Amino acid sequence: MSDTPIDSGTRCQALGPELTIAQASEVQQRLLPLLLNEPPADLSLDLSQVQEFDSAGIQLLLATRRSLQAQGQQLHLVQPSSVVRAALSCYGLDAALMPMKPSLETAEESQP
Repeated sequence: MSDTPIDSGTRCQALGPELTIAQASEVQQRLLPLLLNEPPADLSLDLSQVQEFDSAGIQLLLATRRSLQAQGQQLHLVQPSSVVRAALSCYGLDAALMPMKPSLETAEESQP
């Protein structure tokens, strides 16, 4: 996982290849500093490399979104893999957690 600032209002974190119950606690600990970021910033999660994803991964995304919203910030999903998209759709959460930024490169290129 790497933490990459896109701009002063957004940070990007790559996750994967697994985002399951076995990794949920570890990933949560890695995301906590980004949620406590001063000043608060939006968070983009690059999910393009996620190959295994379960309900614990969904719970982590929802909790992250809720924490960011409490600070007036947003969660953006960047290039979620087909596994992530299928799980979100299966749980009816694709509308809640998307639209997504099309890619990291596009997000970075759109910056002045």
